[in-house]
Amino acid sequence: MLITTTQLSQFSGNYDSELQTIYINASAGVIQAYLGFNPEEDSRWTDGEDEDEVFIGSIQFVCMEIATLMQQEEGQNIGINSKSFGESGSRTFLNVVDYTKYLHRLDAYRSGSSLTL
Repeated sequence: MLITTTQLSQFSGNYDSELQTIYINASAGVIQAYLGFNPEEDSRWTDGEDEDEVFIGSIQFVCMEIATLMQQEEGQNIGINSKSFGESGSRTFLNVVDYTKYLHRLDAYRSGSSLTL
């Protein structure tokens, strides 16, 4: 698991969710699909001397961000945002969560990327 439920709780400030493991696993799946490989199976993730703290920290941070976004959609809040204008009425907007801006932090690690850190 890229991050622990304790790390997610501390990051998101939500300590009540029983679904945190699902959010973490779903977030890890998004990251893995974006990178084109499983970061936990990469040599930079190992516990040995080759461990890359920047790589690990970057992956974990993005995982916490995406898992928190998924957690915020809990309770039927998926893609809904409303704005009330007093007596003139209200509007409801559909927000589609796009993880791309969070995943771009990992561009240098993507499989086949010519970027280097």
